[in-house]
Amino acid sequence: MTKKKIIRGINEEMADALKNSCLHHLYTESQEELFFGIRNGYLNLYYNCDSIAKIEYKRKRTDKEKKIYCTINNYYLNGKNGIDISPETIHNCYQEIKDVSDQKSKKTLEKRAQALLITKNNSNPKSKWFCLDVEYRKQFHNRTERDNSGFKGRFDIIAISKTKPYNIALIELKYGSKAIGGNSGIYKHIKDFKLFQDKGYFKSLKQEIVNIIKAQVELGVNVPKELHGIEIKDILTKPEFYFIILNNNKEKNGSTPKQTMAGYLFKPNNNKYKDWKCKRSAKHCVEDDFGDITQKNNDFHATFLFSKVIIPETETAKTTTFGITDIINGEYDEIIRPE
Repeated sequence: MTKKKIIRGINEEMADALKNSCLHHLYTESQEELFFGIRNGYLNLYYNCDSIAKIEYKRKRTDKEKKIYCTINNYYLNGKNGIDISPETIHNCYQEIKDVSDQKSKKTLEKRAQALLITKNNSNPKSKWFCLDVEYRKQFHNRTERDNSGFKGRFDIIAISKTKPYNIALIELKYGSKAIGGNSGIYKHIKDFKLFQDKGYFKSLKQEIVNIIKAQVELGVNVPKELHGIEIKDILTKPEFYFIILNNNKEKNGSTPKQTMAGYLFKPNNNKYKDWKCKRSAKHCVEDDFGDITQKNNDFHATFLFSKVIIPETETAKTTTFGITDIINGEYDEIIRPE
């Protein structure tokens, strides 16, 4: 039996239907705060990097032809029906949905920071990068294939350079010291990144990237002209891995996220442990299993971008003074590239 081919994208028929819907008008009016995530035959609409709606093009039994349908978690509509609602409902209730998401984001500032990094970068014509996806999950043909792979990670952001040969940045965002440790901390993400690299999954991701950009162009997303007509051969054979750490400010105990991270990255006898002014080592560090990932000759290596910028809880996507407008080459306080 032939496996079903995995294609991340939408067809032209769906793109045309969406462009003629009020949902597309909403997106056009609010590009500074909304993002289309291209999935397999459907879209996710993101606000604050919350998927506020799943957008599908389908025909129900009562329909004579296919239509655009939206599914939304009723959390965002305060208990209203959240199954197969119309684009008009999303459009008419957009402010209500935003208000709920904004309240939620006060507790998840990392999500809001993620959204700002993407939208501020993509609206900056001088940025050398374009953010093409968020919350990326690798697709598998079935659960068995996924479980056998051992890879269950995701990437916060995927960005692509605007010049050939195109470079791909796979980005993980951390906001403050509390995000460095724990089950979803730096160790887990490095393990996921390395597994993604070792399994050779980037080869299939390149095809997905081509499909994503093609779908975005068809939808009228403001994709840089340099990326129109992109082909797989235009993309470099290896991606770059980045960790962006925001709110690199001292906690009550006097440690910055960078100092805290050093304890998770390095052994105490590594000079960087002292150079990064670490105050406390983790029980199990990255270097034990994956080596010093700040060294270019290491099997896996990554770049670290540190910024003291914070996300005020009272600001919205439109009013924020968030200062990073180039996701990779922005005004970070410190950039640590593999030596």
